[in-house]
Amino acid sequence: MAVANPIDDNSHTEKRKDDNSHGGKKARFIGPDLPEEIWHHIHSLVPMRDAARAACVSRSFLNSWKCHQNLAFTNETMCSEETSLKGTTDPNYRRNRREYNNNIDRIMANHRDVGVKTFELEFYGPYNTKFYNRLNNWLQIAVTPVMEKLTLTLPSEKAKYEFPCSLLSDRSGNTIRHLDLANCILHPTVNLNLRCLAVLDLYEVHITGGELACLLSNSFSLEKLTLLHCHDMIRLEVPCLLQRLSHLEVFECPRLQVIENKAPNISSFEYTGNEVVQLSLGESLQVKYLRLDYRCAISHAIDKLPSSVPNLETLIIISPREVPRSYI
Repeated sequence: MAVANPIDDNSHTEKRKDDNSHGGKKARFIGPDLPEEIWHHIHSLVPMRDAARAACVSRSFLNSWKCHQNLAFTNETMCSEETSLKGTTDPNYRRNRREYNNNIDRIMANHRDVGVKTFELEFYGPYNTKFYNRLNNWLQIAVTPVMEKLTLTLPSEKAKYEFPCSLLSDRSGNTIRHLDLANCILHPTVNLNLRCLAVLDLYEVHITGGELACLLSNSFSLEKLTLLHCHDMIRLEVPCLLQRLSHLEVFECPRLQVIENKAPNISSFEYTGNEVVQLSLGESLQVKYLRLDYRCAISHAIDKLPSSVPNLETLIIISPREVPRSYI
């Protein structure tokens, strides 16, 4: 793994001392004499891979690394070409995956009570209860009252992971501005504390329209909502309380039948699907950009758009195999 050495366990800390013996004398790292919190802030601006490598230089850098608030565990940041997790047919795949997970364990153990601001994780399994509990443990450490962005991706269709919504039901979810989930199950049963949430991206997430409404019930700051391949979605209702919502995107949700928008300030709307949906944009006086890609989209545009979106500036229509009635 690319960052394995800087984040090894405490058995290697003797190798990272600031004072190293050179000819019987002590040599110290020479650099600006700055307060520790300044070093921590500087390191927080450095990409995770570079911050981990810098931890090998001195104990000060190691301490700053342990306080690094932007963590990204992805194939790109954690793996080399030899240890890549992109190809499951690699004979070393299981070994590489085990090392990948073990490295995450060590990093998260060092980041307890630190306060992570951005957390990105690609979880490559194994996809079973034991390792889902391991994933839950990482999330429990990461999701704190200072978190701003959470990205979780499970690349395999074999994944049957239910995201622990309880993590977002108290103060821990109060500061999250961007939530990006892919290929998991999301069944919120209580109102979540997502008052600062501005961007919500759901890709191949199993969630119903009612559950999404529960998720958004306190999301008064939401500005952009994107749904892609959400197969359990049948009816999408966007409530009027989302006063700041300006971008709504819905792509390839095959069971979706109704989209009803009541948010008053939508300026950009995109819909792509195979089937006709009952589409209501409500009082869409702010809509300036509209993209429709589905069967019979032209007919819908002719019948509904002139009166429903009077301030429209850009219209893109893709309607396979449809002959507009006005041309017949």
